[in-house]
Amino acid sequence: MNKNFLALVISVCLLTAVAPTSVAFGVSASPQRQGEKKQLAEAGTAVKVSEILAKLKGKTQVPIFIPSLLDSEKLYYQTTAKTDSYTISMDLTAECNGVTACSFGEIRAQKGGEFSTKIEGVTKTLKNVQLARGVKGVFHNGCGAYCTASVEWKSQGVLYTVAIKNGREADVIKMANSAIQAGKR
Repeated sequence: MNKNFLALVISVCLLTAVAPTSVAFGVSASPQRQGEKKQLAEAGTAVKVSEILAKLKGKTQVPIFIPSLLDSEKLYYQTTAKTDSYTISMDLTAECNGVTACSFGEIRAQKGGEFSTKIEGVTKTLKNVQLARGVKGVFHNGCGAYCTASVEWKSQGVLYTVAIKNGREADVIKMANSAIQAGKR
C-alpha cells in the first residue's frame, strides 16, 4: 500500500476520533451559505433560534425543542422537516452534506418514535437519566466506526433526541436540559 495513502487514512481516522465533545449552538447573523446551512456562533453566545425556526415552522406539526445553550466551536447546520418529524444536523464544515467524518451531531424529533434499545456489539451504555423539569430520559452511547452519545425524552407522543459524535454524557444531558428549559418554540 502507498505510504502517502496510508498516512492520509490514518490522519482522517485520527481527526474523526478527536472530534469535539461539546457543542456551540447559535446562529450567526452572517448571510446564508449554500442551501439551508448557516454558520453557528462562538461558544458562550445565546442561540438565535429564529433562523432555525424559519426553516422548520410550517413544515412540521411536531412541537419544536431547540437548545438555547451549548458550548464549543463554530458549527454549521442543515434542517430537514416532515409533517411528523424534523432533524437539525450540526456539522464541522459548511460542505459536510451528511458525511460522517465532518458530522458533529444532531437534534431530532419523531412523532411516535421509540426509545433506543440495547444493540449487541454496538451499545456501550444504555441507562435512564433525570432531565430538567422532572423529565425522564434515556442516555445511550453506541460505538461503531465512532461513538455517538445521545439523550432521548418524550413529550406529547414525540421522541426527542440530541446526539453528539464522540460526545460525553454530561454534554448531551446539558443539551437536552437546555432544550427542555427553553420549552416549545
